[in-house]
Amino acid sequence: MSKRSLTALLLAAVMLSSCGADSKSSFDKKEQPEKAVATVDADLTLSEEESSSVSETSVVTTAAPETTTTEAVTTTKKPDPEKLKKGVLDGYRFNTAKFPKKVYSNKKLEKAFKEIDKICGDYGYDISFVYKNMDTGAECSFNDYRSYGCCSTIKAPYCKSLLDSGIDLNKNVKINVIWENDGGTVASAGYGSTFTARELIKLAITESDNSAYYNLINTYGFSCLNELNSKVGANYWLGYGYIFTYCTARDLAKQYQDIYKYGANSKRGAWLIRLMQKTDMEDQITAALKKKYNVSHKYGSDWDQNCYHDCAICFAESPYVLIIMTDQVPETEDSNEVFRRLAKQFDIVNEQIYYSK
Repeated sequence: MSKRSLTALLLAAVMLSSCGADSKSSFDKKEQPEKAVATVDADLTLSEEESSSVSETSVVTTAAPETTTTEAVTTTKKPDPEKLKKGVLDGYRFNTAKFPKKVYSNKKLEKAFKEIDKICGDYGYDISFVYKNMDTGAECSFNDYRSYGCCSTIKAPYCKSLLDSGIDLNKNVKINVIWENDGGTVASAGYGSTFTARELIKLAITESDNSAYYNLINTYGFSCLNELNSKVGANYWLGYGYIFTYCTARDLAKQYQDIYKYGANSKRGAWLIRLMQKTDMEDQITAALKKKYNVSHKYGSDWDQNCYHDCAICFAESPYVLIIMTDQVPETEDSNEVFRRLAKQFDIVNEQIYYSK
């Protein structure tokens, strides 16, 4: 073989080797894994037999694929707890109770309290709220015994009472009542249409369908809710001739704490919690907190009564219930503001609470 031929062969080998490296680089290179995210089961039509109990964080974590990257991962560590300073809980328009003896930051807690106090001053008697941490029992409240039209906030406790009573979710319910001026799914289907109890509960929660709720009441009555209220200490009840009534933020706080516990301990409760995380109206508390953790909620509004409310179970690292009731024109950007302002401050308050795991 001539030197020229040998040189040509060597050059060809080098080129082939180079092409192979480029090809591997282009087609075999692994993409960077997506960051692990907390997701909620989006299938809300599961039967209670198929659905499983949720943990107290009510999330499913999607694990990231393995990676060979050597990039350091940093995590934010909570500061050591410090003794709660005397006077931090005093001197506000709202009440505080059962706060732990230690917190993560007196300064952040006091700053959030001052902002909440300002909100109380801005809105006065037009708002009521109850915040309660589910690990420690720490609580803040304002105008919590003022009575409002409960509006659709009653639907979640009512559906919980039905689920807990053991009704057959596959039972077919014939639609024989329609809420006046209702344009929801059930009203659109019309008289004589048929829905399962499961479908009516789902519509009452996710779409706040008044006719779905009306037909559940018409089929199963209201004694199950009244019995639940007696059990948890909520001081109101339903009776013949009306499907909505009046209640206080304190009443609703007791009921939504009960839903939280039911969701953590039963399959049907887990399903209800998921329904409350997939509603078509999430402009209040959920809007302020949904980027941080899951929020299960039920809102209520009524233009005639000038009522606008939101009741939320917030699945932070240490879960809490937040009930906000207001006397204002509902469903506007302006009327959403107080819910978001309070939610952001109570998120800060909740982060400062020290609890033993």
